[in-house]
Amino acid sequence: MKIALIGIFGVLGVMARFYLGNVITKSISSDYPFGTFVINMLGAFLIGVIYVIGTERLFLPDDIRLGLMIGFLGGFTTFSAYCIEVARLIEDARYFYAILYFGLSPILGVIAVFSGLALTRFLLGTKVL
Repeated sequence: MKIALIGIFGVLGVMARFYLGNVITKSISSDYPFGTFVINMLGAFLIGVIYVIGTERLFLPDDIRLGLMIGFLGGFTTFSAYCIEVARLIEDARYFYAILYFGLSPILGVIAVFSGLALTRFLLGTKVL
């Protein structure tokens, strides 16, 4: 049942991301990626809400909590998972790991994106960067 709910909620999260991203992008004309930014911030907020309601207060059945956190928010944005993991490290007083994870993830993530872009462009014979 957990896997089915994660899959169903995942599809809903992906669809919500697509729809909301399009609405925001059409509403706000800018070079700044407001759609992705808003989705990431909303996802981070929602994972905090669901974590408290589902994990700390146990108001949600485990299957629903996992469906929402892993499925919906995983499809909506993986940024929410990153945020809750940093928050949990801080709450557990594992500050070194929190700072390391918080700092390295975006920096190395952007480097990984550029590496993927460059390698794929090189292999396809197009501009590298």
